Formats: sequence, C-alpha cells, structure tokens
Amino acid sequence: MKKIFAAALIAALLLGSTVPAAAESDTKAALLMDYETGQILYAHNIDQVLPPASITKLMTLHLVFEAIAEGRISLTDEVKVSAHASDLPKGSSVIFLGIGEVLTVKELLTAVAIISANDAGIALAEHVAGSESAFVKMMNEKARELGMTGTTFLNSHGLHAEGHNMSARDIAILSRATIEKYPEILNYSSQKFTRMKRDPRYVKEGYFDLTSTFRSLIGWRNIDGLKTGWTPEAGRCITVTAAEGERRYIAVVMGAKNEQERDQKVKELLALGFDQYQPLVAVKADEVLQRIAIARAKNQEVPVAAAKDLILIVKKGSSAEDFQETVTIKPGLTAPLAKGDIVGTLSYRKDGEEISAVDLVLTEDVAEAGFFTLALRYLSQVFTDLGKWIMGLFS
Repeated sequence: MKKIFAAALIAALLLGSTVPAAAESDTKAALLMDYETGQILYAHNIDQVLPPASITKLMTLHLVFEAIAEGRISLTDEVKVSAHASDLPKGSSVIFLGIGEVLTVKELLTAVAIISANDAGIALAEHVAGSESAFVKMMNEKARELGMTGTTFLNSHGLHAEGHNMSARDIAILSRATIEKYPEILNYSSQKFTRMKRDPRYVKEGYFDLTSTFRSLIGWRNIDGLKTGWTPEAGRCITVTAAEGERRYIAVVMGAKNEQERDQKVKELLALGFDQYQPLVAVKADEVLQRIAIARAKNQEVPVAAAKDLILIVKKGSSAEDFQETVTIKPGLTAPLAKGDIVGTLSYRKDGEEISAVDLVLTEDVAEAGFFTLALRYLSQVFTDLGKWIMGLFS
C-alpha cells in the first residue's frame, strides 16, 4: 500500500475542511456531508441540540416509506382524518383537513413533503401506528437505531415543545439514511408546485394548491430535496440534497434568521462541496494490503484486501501530512474460512476521530490444516521456545 500517498490524501481532506470563520456566525449550526461516504466537510456546532421545527417530519416520512416498503401500508390506502389530526394551533402549516375527510397515503405524503403540512403528518402517523403517541415512540426508536444520539422527539410534526431537539449531525444522518433506503422521497420533495383535488365538502374550491417551502432553492445546482422547518424558537432550518455528476451532497442549516439567510448558507455549502472538493480512491477494492496469520490454517499467512474502494473527499490541489492509518484484525480467527469473509477493518483517523473506514476481507478460501501439519507446527514451536530458553541461560 502506498502509505505516503494515502497520508497526503487524508491530511489534505482534514486540512481542507476549514471555511472562513465569518460564515459560521450566520446560523446556529451548519453542516456539509458527502452522501456516498458520509464524510463531513464543513461543521459548525453540529452536535448542539436545537429545536428542528418541521425537519422533524423527515422522520415521519422515513417511517411512512418504511411501512410501505414492508407492506404494512400502501400508497393507495385511504386515510380517514381524525379530530386530533385536524386540531392544530392557528398559524400552523396545514392543508385544512376536515374531520372525517378521506385522502390517500400518497396525497398526504405529497402534502407533507411539499408544504410540510402538520395535519397530513399526524394523519399519516395515526395510520401507521394507530396513534400519534405510538408513532413518536417509533420515531425515537428509529433515531436510536440510526445512531442519532442528539435527538429526542416529543411529537410527529415539530411544533415547538421544550426538549424536542435534533442536532445538525443527526439531521444529516437521517437525510442520508432516507435517501439511501427510500430514494423515491426525492420525487416528492423536488416538486415546486402541485394542485391536490379535494372533496368540496371540506375545500369549497374542490382543490388545494401546494407550493414548496423551499421553491427558491429547488433546481439550483440540481437541488431535489429535502425538508424545511420554521418556528420562532427554531428559526429557519433546512436539510437539502443535490447531485452533480457522480457526487451528491447533503447540507444542513439550523437557526437562520430568515429564508434569504437560509438559502444563502445552503448555496455556500453546496458550492464549497462541488467546486472545491473531489473524490480520490485511497485504497482500491481487492488490492492486497497485507497477509495475516489465522489459527489452524493450512497456509500460515493469508492475504486480505479492502471489501470496496475506500474513497476520500479531498480539497482540490491540496497536500499535507498528519494522519493515522489503522488496521484492526478480528481476534480469534480460526480456519476454515471462506473468500470474502470479513476479518478486520482499515480506518483513517485524525485526532482520534474516524474519517473513513472499510472492511477487510479474505481474498481466497482458507482451508484448515491437517493433523500432521498442526502437530509439526506445534513441535517446531516447542523446540523454538526451548532453544530461546537455553540461549537465555548463557546470556
């Protein structure tokens, strides 16, 4: 392995993640993440827990798509609106659902994704879990499962409640997981406008217009998602995603003073990623990195390689040092083993924080040694140890 080259790549990434400090004062928290690797390129207060407002409903959408994927509900299911779903504070983002009104899951999903409708979100929560409180429990369980350690949900919509919090890092984690598992969400969140047909008993015009809460950003550098939020306590919050070529980035902004400041910060972050960074392959898949000993193996040393390309996002034209490359082999490995079995990890760290990692796998089957081979090895080791002991008597 070309460690010097890898060192330069990793250090370039680490030193290249700094942006002008003046930009950091515009918002309470901000983050830029590479979608493919999960690597964070810009970070400002990303672990501070803050009120997320309606970004909360990204988890609602995640769980609804999960329920669809698992066959527990379908897009064509008809959902009857409850009194609870239609009873929201004045000024909330709603589509004015009426008690007893029936809409499909797809219609409610569209309303949540485009205008962040709180009533539609509650109706979906009740349809999936039976009640909003049961759904909130599911939200918190999923947050723990995804490693969102700074998140606590108290409701399904994000209207302010003391203790209802997320961090920018957690929002990025959720955004990445949702796009990865349910990319169809982008078909909803990329819509700037749509007209929803409604029962005239509830909406006299017979339709309701849905205009995106971030229409000013959709399409800029191919932005096609993802979710906004606003309350007086949270300020303007957003998580967006955009793709150019083979790169997709996720940008999170929390606590902006207004939409203009929110949008400007988003553009700064995405421009940083697309214009100043590039991917480099530090380790190629199937490249033999070293040979390791495995107990009871026929061959005393067996080759291991990376399970996939290890990609680092580095700043264009930069080079530096200061990195730590660590190979960790699982303890207790014993033959027989098969080609492709995971036997360890190759990781890159800076100041103790992991930047990137890849599984190490066997590049060939590892057969178990026969009885006589094992016996000869044992005797050889015994005589080697005995020789060392004798030599020690005369030293």
